[in-house]
Amino acid sequence: MALTWVSRGFPVVPCSREDKRAMVGGFRIDSGPEDLAPFSDPEQVRAWWSGKFKRAHVGLLTGRGGPAGRGLVVVDCDMPKGEEPLEGRWSGCHGGTDVLELLAREAGAEWPDTYTVLTPSGGLHLYFLQPEEGPVIGCATGAGGNLERPRPPHLGPLVDVRGIGGYVIAAGSYSKAQGRMYERVSAPDVRPQPLPGWLLELLRPAAAPAAPPRPPSPLRILPTASQSERAAAGALEHSVRRVESASEGERNRQLFSAARWLGELHGTAPDVLDETTVREQLLAAALRSGQTEREALRTIRSGWERSLSGTGAGAA
Repeated sequence: MALTWVSRGFPVVPCSREDKRAMVGGFRIDSGPEDLAPFSDPEQVRAWWSGKFKRAHVGLLTGRGGPAGRGLVVVDCDMPKGEEPLEGRWSGCHGGTDVLELLAREAGAEWPDTYTVLTPSGGLHLYFLQPEEGPVIGCATGAGGNLERPRPPHLGPLVDVRGIGGYVIAAGSYSKAQGRMYERVSAPDVRPQPLPGWLLELLRPAAAPAAPPRPPSPLRILPTASQSERAAAGALEHSVRRVESASEGERNRQLFSAARWLGELHGTAPDVLDETTVREQLLAAALRSGQTEREALRTIRSGWERSLSGTGAGAA
């Protein structure tokens, strides 16, 4: 059995039949290929199970190996062991399978179809492949009880996650304590599948929200400013108000018109209506009105360049 998993590219480790403890060390979250090489070496594996570990459980190292180097993520749905009844969001859940069913239902998804093992305690191990892109999935326990919104990769009470740095006991191993086998219950041709999107979202922390755009520095006009500079500052203030208050169908037109007009006035007060100041002030107003940054910048640039090309409505 151990050699079967090795032939598929998954590393294995001998584990105690008493407490499932790994009996060979050397694998960690930060283990490199050299550290993990013995766990995928057929000769070493054969020597372990033909020698002093001949009666050991077969443990599968998760997070490493597998097709194209994609290791395993195993979702372990436990049965309760005398814990307090689940409450709140989890009320009515009597085991890890109920918790996972609830999460799938909340996501509008079906129960995932993948390689599945029935554990001696009556729980389930659902085997998935690590994602092709992005960070690998780590380990988490079902601890946390009635925590409403657990932090990834923790999914919920009575649901453990085994990814990078972890391991699970393979199907075919016999539990002496419970007198039962770890039994595969999925169809014979089913292999570990990619993580469904809804489950991957739960297992990965949400991306940090984008920082809000930094407001531009307020325009300051000194008392010694010339009349044309004061007029330019007024024109800029007026344009900003019109852009940020424009209705949905008028936003882009108002922004283009403002950029073009201020570009035409640029020559009258270049120290006030320089391109950077105009762009920053109009962009901030456009974002407040609901426009996207990319679209707004393109429109501002187009209006400013139109005025300088001499094709603007008021150009000489």
